[in-house]
Amino acid sequence: MNNKYFRLLIMTSVIILALIFVQDFGDFLDENSDKIVKLGVNPHCNAASSICSASIINEGDFQRLSLNIKKAKNSESEYLLAVTAVGFDFEGIESISVSFEMPGEGIEENTALFSPDKSLQQVVPENWNAVLRLPSISSGRTDWLAVIRLKSTIKEYRAQFPFHFK
Repeated sequence: MNNKYFRLLIMTSVIILALIFVQDFGDFLDENSDKIVKLGVNPHCNAASSICSASIINEGDFQRLSLNIKKAKNSESEYLLAVTAVGFDFEGIESISVSFEMPGEGIEENTALFSPDKSLQQVVPENWNAVLRLPSISSGRTDWLAVIRLKSTIKEYRAQFPFHFK
């Protein structure tokens, strides 16, 4: 026990374990924060073949995100996304983004920002559009998860929409 290298090894191990615990706890707090509102989603809805919605009643206001995904006509890996955000008028929408994930696959994060459709001249636009390119998957899987993040002036909202193309 008088060996200084052994004590250094023990102290280093304790510090590494503490850092891992703090990071996991920080991730837990981020996921369960009051500032992030998770919207309910139908796991059986396929956003590639129908419009899927996630909604919540937040402080008496009905809020809904709807997602529709279509394959671009001239591309195998580009997809056109349309989001309708209803009930965020009082908060105002700062940004809406989407990232595609595939559980169990090591895919680098690919995120796209939606741009508002200003043709209706609404103060807080309801319709938002984006184009995103999916990475190719060597395993041939097609079960994706679109994670929508809506950032308002007050809170952040998160909804997950499963989809797959046949």
